[in-house]
This record gives sequence, structure tokens and C-alpha cells, in this order.
Amino acid sequence: MQFYVASAVADRGGGPGAYRATRLDTISGAIFADIVSIFIIVATAAAVHVRAPLATASQAAHALKPVAGAFASELFAIGLLGASALAAAVVPLSTAYAIGEAIGTESSVSRRFSEARLFLGLFTLEIIIGAGLALVPGNLISLLVNAQILNGIITPILLVFILTLANRKTVLGKAANSRGFRIVATISVIVIAIMAAGALITDLPSLV
Repeated sequence: MQFYVASAVADRGGGPGAYRATRLDTISGAIFADIVSIFIIVATAAAVHVRAPLATASQAAHALKPVAGAFASELFAIGLLGASALAAAVVPLSTAYAIGEAIGTESSVSRRFSEARLFLGLFTLEIIIGAGLALVPGNLISLLVNAQILNGIITPILLVFILTLANRKTVLGKAANSRGFRIVATISVIVIAIMAAGALITDLPSLV
């Protein structure tokens, strides 16, 4: 998501004049997404805590019956489809953006395949690989949980590098983070790192 947000802003073509509006859009979007995530986590915990741990998607759908009644399976399927569609777009795009920009090739969803072969080729290949992995027999719930734990470990590390760049006036000039923003961002990264470590320690016995 960190790579996607930065690259999507650049891909949209906004210049320095649009920086204030882009910054407001990014911050408000992050806050709104976090609020939605909090409600999802609380609602999920309330619905499934007496039935945890869940091993299959059908068990997750069944856990929603006290709330959604007879339409629990349909509601869960729609939610899972929406989350999957979002992830199918964001995750491959962020990786394609990161690799394309690191190599220095054209990286834009508005380009034709002939103009951005590496970027669009990577994007397509990742979707195919992801779909293939989803069709492999196995416990997809465990795969999702383990992937999120891995994300939790990687995220603080990425954020340290991103924050370091965002704080440097030699890189961003007047657009660099202010002193107050640096303090808030640093505290946030530390808290995220602590929570990631806690989640890893808590789930480590089930991973071994």
C-alpha cells in the first residue's frame, strides 16, 4: 500500500501545485481507511470470537449467522469478493510500480502494453500467479493469516525507509515533513512495530 499510494499519485500526473490537495487526500484517505478497518476488526471479533480459530471460509460464513441470519453465506461471499478484487488490483500494481520505478522503465496504467511492457507484463503475471495459488488445494485461511503476519513484519521496516526519505529536505525541499509531522509519524511507526512484534510472538506457536 505504501508503494501503491506514492506511485499512484505520480501516475495521476499531479505536479507540485497539487501537492497540498494530494497531501490532504492521502491523509484523509488513510484516516478513513483506518476507521473502517477498526470497525471491521471489532465487528469480526464480536461475531467469531466464540467460534475461533476458524479453519475454513465456510466456518467464517457460519459464524456470521447470529448477525446475518439465513443470508450469512451470501454476505460473506460478497465481502470476500470485494476484498479480493481490491487486493487483486492493489498488490500486483504496487509490486509492478516498485520494480518498474527501481529499474527506470515506464510505469503507468494509462500506457499501452507496447509502451510499458515490463510494468504491464509484471502486473498481468502477478494476477495469474495469485489466481493460480488461490486454486491450489490447501487451507486458504491459514495462507491469509500468515500473509498478514508477514505484512506486519515487513511494514515497519518499509515505513522507516519511507519516513527517512519524507523527512529529508535535500530530497523533498519544502514538501518534507514538518517537525510536528515527523514526531507523529515516528510514534506511529514505533507503535506499529510493537504491535507487529506482539502479533508475531502471539502467533509464533501456531506457525512453528
